[in-house]
Amino acid sequence: MTDTGSNERYERHELLQPGAVETWSGLDRTLNRPVTIRRATADSEIGHRLRLQAKALARVEHHGLLHILDTYDEADHFAIVTEQLPTRMLTEELAAPNGDTRRLAATEAIRVVIAVTEALAVLHSAGFAHGGVDAEYIGWRAEVGWVILNGPPTDDAVTIPATRRTDLASIAVLAHRLIVGAAPQRRPDGTWELDPVVPDVVAPVLARAISASDPWPDVPSMLLALRSVVDELPAADGTGADRRSVWQAERHWLAPVGILVAAAATLVGVAVVIGQPSEPAPEASPPPVTAAPDAGTQPVVTVVPSATVVATAVTVAPQTVPTAAPAPTTTQVRRVPILLESITDFDPAGDDRIEHPERLIFINDGDPGTGWSTARYNTRDFGGLKDGVGLIVVLYGDEPHSVERLLIDSPTVGWSFELYASSERNRTLIDWGSPVATAQDITGSTTLEVPSAEAAALLVWITDLGDELPNGGHRVTVSRIEVATTSNATEAPPSTDAVTP
Repeated sequence: MTDTGSNERYERHELLQPGAVETWSGLDRTLNRPVTIRRATADSEIGHRLRLQAKALARVEHHGLLHILDTYDEADHFAIVTEQLPTRMLTEELAAPNGDTRRLAATEAIRVVIAVTEALAVLHSAGFAHGGVDAEYIGWRAEVGWVILNGPPTDDAVTIPATRRTDLASIAVLAHRLIVGAAPQRRPDGTWELDPVVPDVVAPVLARAISASDPWPDVPSMLLALRSVVDELPAADGTGADRRSVWQAERHWLAPVGILVAAAATLVGVAVVIGQPSEPAPEASPPPVTAAPDAGTQPVVTVVPSATVVATAVTVAPQTVPTAAPAPTTTQVRRVPILLESITDFDPAGDDRIEHPERLIFINDGDPGTGWSTARYNTRDFGGLKDGVGLIVVLYGDEPHSVERLLIDSPTVGWSFELYASSERNRTLIDWGSPVATAQDITGSTTLEVPSAEAAALLVWITDLGDELPNGGHRVTVSRIEVATTSNATEAPPSTDAVTP
């Protein structure tokens, strides 16, 4: 049944997937072309996060990701319009005619995984994490190849907070399922055990991706490793027809023209020139993974700055502001960001006095879909357990700064906070004095003007957790914090690159 809603250009047809983010088939009346429409309640946490993601990812182009064609507001919903979903899914390639499941040849499996990993590399280079890829949400499009159908930029992140490490682990689990027919098993000590069926040249690549102690530093590094082993694998598994025919026409599509990969843990962008593949014949293999393993989150790392570069769990790089030579008798003034030395969580009423420190690395990581968040409470007033929780923002430098503006990005609806300032780096709430500014009933991002506070540290003290989440409970999520001051042009801080772990 068609549901045209209130938008004049797009009409919604069939609800393909319900949930907090609905997926609809639809039609672009202007261009008379089929599209996919994903929408969420505009004033919900997910709705605000989708809006931030759409703005950041509108220009991300890769054949392995569905392209954002348009966005629009419809009544109380925010909608993202993308290309029509592929009708042929990877799970169909993994189903035998009699209903059983079969495995892909290792060469085929790794080439599917390489195509998916290429798309994730582009997503990561744009500052986003997917949250975990799965065969159920990978489709085949004849003109481009395998396409990821869920997660940014067309949907909310699969897991919150989504992490690049989770993406790496999910790639390994996907490869293991395609080759073996099942996910790797967890040992009693929490480590993973790969099936002996996994070829010897592939096993070390997958093992490192799901390693808790020494994972791949980034997706491009794992992608390079996958490419280095694919040609060492046989093209057929020896059971049934030679599977090389499926991929012979796609070899030019799967091989990159160029890829830049830096050493160690340096994240790089991946550029791939795509040819025109011919559609392959269906193949057989096993059932898909429906959830990636919990790869955990990275520990907070704080590095004390030694010169002009600040390396912490979160940093803010100063913006480049064009300046002109001031008149001889005029002092040129501009608003500039202040470098942040560190951000720490603050929960003086909690048992351990901390509130999710493992998520601090997601503040200012360039991904508006992730962020630090409070614990989930039953009510917006912290279940009556405490007056609030907060974040201590330490400003870089030996002397206090004249703070005049605070910017916070958050998908949370209806939350409130008080801002405290101190010329010293205090740790107890009583030492902060009275708030210098307050923000109440915030919906999404906010910019707070601060009445000239001299501060070496700021405390963002959350007093109201906002509206109830779609899945119940209350919490506040913060994805970006920026502090700014007014400064003479000649006194502006040096321009440095933000360094994150």
